[in-house]
Order: sequence, then structure tokens, then C-alpha cells
Amino acid sequence: MTDTKLDQIARAIYERRNGHGCKPWSKLTKSHQVPYLGDARAAVEALREPTEAQVQDARKHHEGEPYLPYSLWRAMIDSILTEGKQT
Repeated sequence: MTDTKLDQIARAIYERRNGHGCKPWSKLTKSHQVPYLGDARAAVEALREPTEAQVQDARKHHEGEPYLPYSLWRAMIDSILTEGKQT
């Protein structure tokens, strides 16, 4: 099974906090993974709203194109937040 982006972020947070040689993410109990998954979700939710500078930079990069950077950005973040959820 492929990890979701939230799983990947949670694992990165875990490994960064616990350092080289820490217990492999796949060997952790679900209850030990849950706080890291919560941290990952909080980080991605914070990214959902781009700064004005990010929006302006995206517009400059795609000047003259029929492109909505704000909507696209939010759609990509929403995709991460819903990835792997059961409907």
C-alpha cells in the first residue's frame, strides 16, 4: 500500500524529532503514529491558505495564462487532506 502524503509528512516529522537510528515508522503502533499524523494534518491545513506574496509570485509566473493559482493551490492542499479517507 502506498503511503498518503499525510503519512509521508508524519513520518518525516517523526524521524526529524527522533533522529537517526530511531525505530522505523512502519514498526510503530498506530497509537504512537496518531500524534504525528495530527501534526502533519495541522501543518498541511496551515499551508492551505497561501500568503499574498505566494499568490502574487504565482500570478507573475503564469502571467497571461488562464490560470487561477489560488484555486489550484487550495485544490492541491484539499487533495492531500482527503487522500486516503474513506467516503
